[in-house]
Amino acid sequence: MGLFRASVRREIRRFGHTPVLVVSAIVIPVVMTLLYVAMFWRGTVHDLPVAVWDGDHSALSRQIVRMVDATPSVEVVLQVEGIDQGRRAMVRGEVDALIVIPPGLQAEVMGGRGGGQVAAEISGARILNSGLLKRDLTTVFQALNIGLETQMLGARGLPARAGHPMAYPVAFDKHVLFNPYGSYAYYLLPGLLYLALVITVSVVTVYVVGSELKYGTAGEWVETAGGSVTRALAAKLAPYVLLFGLLSLFMNTILYRFMGLPFHGQEAMILVAGNLFVILAYMAMSVMLVAATANMRLSMSIAGGLATASLSLCGLTFPAVGMYPGIVALAKLFPFTYFIDLFIEQSLRGAPPARALGDLAALGVFVLAMGLFIPRLRRVATDEKYYGRY
Repeated sequence: MGLFRASVRREIRRFGHTPVLVVSAIVIPVVMTLLYVAMFWRGTVHDLPVAVWDGDHSALSRQIVRMVDATPSVEVVLQVEGIDQGRRAMVRGEVDALIVIPPGLQAEVMGGRGGGQVAAEISGARILNSGLLKRDLTTVFQALNIGLETQMLGARGLPARAGHPMAYPVAFDKHVLFNPYGSYAYYLLPGLLYLALVITVSVVTVYVVGSELKYGTAGEWVETAGGSVTRALAAKLAPYVLLFGLLSLFMNTILYRFMGLPFHGQEAMILVAGNLFVILAYMAMSVMLVAATANMRLSMSIAGGLATASLSLCGLTFPAVGMYPGIVALAKLFPFTYFIDLFIEQSLRGAPPARALGDLAALGVFVLAMGLFIPRLRRVATDEKYYGRY
């Protein structure tokens, strides 16, 4: 234990005397966490700008405008004098949709002739915005139609309590589980926070191991640990495991205490274990890269790229069911895929703890795989011909 403690003290001294490490391992992750939290503080999208052309100028058309504007995700910011003006506003990016209310709409509806039609031209340039607008505008006009039908039936002497079932004969009772408010903070914010963490873990691990080769101090590093590369590596990574573990707890505190993220799991320690395992997995990948290349700069580029690609491949931003089978198989080579699966199951869905064992085991495989590169790391750490490479 004396050699291990000596190696740990050596690493702590190196950390304290390396400002770039302090900034990269502490300052940047904390700042990024606060920035992402500020970005997703509202959770859901509100007040998407739309334009309206009212060609009817009737009580019904004004009611439509009020109902659209009252929808939380929509705000009527522009009432145009012509359809072309509204389309130009969409081209300029001033609005995300144009609602067209044709002349004579109220006369057609109240006259019982039917055929009244309101059009909505929605920009598909931003998929998220267009999806929300399609959903919420459809809901608005469904409610409007039910109200009008009930009103017209009432004018014929049918009471409202009987008119509503006739206007809406098949009731649809929707229950959204796990994320009923459609909050992007519930799933996208954790993904971005943990992605920032694993990128930091990857880059910092490459630096602390690779810098021993770059600056020719690898021999001293191994000698301090009594000639054992395994002991030297464990002592070098131990302070960073503790540091990144504390950062993950800080992120979880922000998510669950201040952002209101639900936790439906039975054991919070499963999620804590997932945080620890994903940190160890990305550390292991970084060590393997340094051992394989003996080049800090190249390893840092590869490690950062792989960590960044994790978000795209894990199925959080684009579902795996829509990917080609080869891409789905490729995603299994990234630890982040298993961590996100564990997070969603334990935090949002409240799956039994046993469901997390497979993901934890998969993350453990990455750590065990690092053992295969220990002989290579011993060779590059003790042979001066590998020193000084950038």
